[in-house]
Amino acid sequence: MKDRLTSLKEMIEKEVGFSLTKRDQRRHVTYARAVYCKIAREMNGEESRPTSLVLIGEVIERDHATVLHNVKVIFQFAMMEKEYKRLYNMMREVFVLSEVDIDIEDEERKELSERIIQLKKENEQLRNQLAVAELEGGKFTDLTIGLAQSEMDEIYEKLSIMVKAIRSRVYA
Repeated sequence: MKDRLTSLKEMIEKEVGFSLTKRDQRRHVTYARAVYCKIAREMNGEESRPTSLVLIGEVIERDHATVLHNVKVIFQFAMMEKEYKRLYNMMREVFVLSEVDIDIEDEERKELSERIIQLKKENEQLRNQLAVAELEGGKFTDLTIGLAQSEMDEIYEKLSIMVKAIRSRVYA
């Protein structure tokens, strides 16, 4: 079980770009740790019970009370942010919903999990591109030709914020 928890930790660290074990209380680090704790807790341990808080904490060098606090309190705040909600859903699919015992090695499971995550990211990027291209019947297509994917993502994010503001009449 500890191997699966370590694998989960490593995949989240790869996604967010920093270590979950570092002593840091900044929001982005805390939220990533909370996502790890929640998914780890949802994974089945021995006899189909939730994974122990102590074992989860050992992997990220925290005590059981910190893990419990992450699961019950911090996780709720993390889910209010799109980035962490996406991270949670992606990792949950790989580590919780796919806990069917199939006969593959841990390394092979890790490779498949990484591939699933990569494909989900590509799918999200393509959806963003399509949404931008379809705006106003393709009216903005001329503006976006030749832009890099990161620039397309930035445009989509900014347009999403503007649309939300307009709909709530805050921007007007």
